[in-house]
Amino acid sequence: MQDDYFVLERARSQQHPLLSWDQECLPFFRPSPVKVAAPVKLKLGEPVPPRPVMADFHSLPAPVVSTRLKDSFEAAALPGVQLVPADVQVGDSVLRYWLVHMWRRLPCMDRVRSRFEFDEDGDLLLSLDKLFLDESVLGEVPLEERLAFRLAESVVHVFHRTVVERVLALSPPPEGLRFIPVAEWGDSSAFR
Repeated sequence: MQDDYFVLERARSQQHPLLSWDQECLPFFRPSPVKVAAPVKLKLGEPVPPRPVMADFHSLPAPVVSTRLKDSFEAAALPGVQLVPADVQVGDSVLRYWLVHMWRRLPCMDRVRSRFEFDEDGDLLLSLDKLFLDESVLGEVPLEERLAFRLAESVVHVFHRTVVERVLALSPPPEGLRFIPVAEWGDSSAFR
């Protein structure tokens, strides 16, 4: 089961900008769907590249995806995932993207096999150097309900291989993202 899951990360590119909020964002940190009447407002995050390249994937750190990735996720019918329209201010232009609000959070970090560090109170995960998923927790959730989820323990977005295959089959290939097998992923993966 471990080999069936991948962590979504941004590609290693200095040209693909990080994004940041340009409005109130607190509802998006809760593990529940959000109600939106208009697209959320995002902007380029610091440091802004001299010539930013807008790709299919950007990070808030919540995933922000192009319309074609949004369509791929919608076709996969991902319970617990809400695709929220997002307008990104890039210079004088406003580009439509989609915020992937993963409100489904599964407490499935295997605390025996994973390498991690909590704060002194044991409330906040400070680092996650090696991730193993708790297969007994995953086994209690039907596959169709765990195709995509966020770890309850940390801001880690996890996708089942069937979703990964669907995204990577797009033509041309999507830009700006990497799917890293859970067995190879750690906190420093974004920098490797």
